[in-house]
Amino acid sequence: MTTITKKQHFDSVYKSNKRWHNAYFVLFFKESSSDKRVGFCVSKKIGNAVCRNLVKRRLRHIYKESESILKNGDMILLAKQGINAVAYKVLRDSYINAISKLKVVDR
Repeated sequence: MTTITKKQHFDSVYKSNKRWHNAYFVLFFKESSSDKRVGFCVSKKIGNAVCRNLVKRRLRHIYKESESILKNGDMILLAKQGINAVAYKVLRDSYINAISKLKVVDR
């Protein structure tokens, strides 16, 4: 799993037209021909460091499960308030719904 680290790359993904939001997160996607990269944004509004790290671990695991079926491109998962109170299964189902709605699944 390759991560997005530079602000310029984050900004270019934020400006892309492919985005999907639900009650728990906002998913941004920008197609590219190179490889698959991901970035996670969990602000201090979510909770303390322990809570933020739990959310990032969950999102990272959900992404890793689906990485093989995704198209090449950059993806950002931006956590919303309340994501720390939701069950893992609900979060995973929301993510699967989001990637299917955005049509970023490589068939």
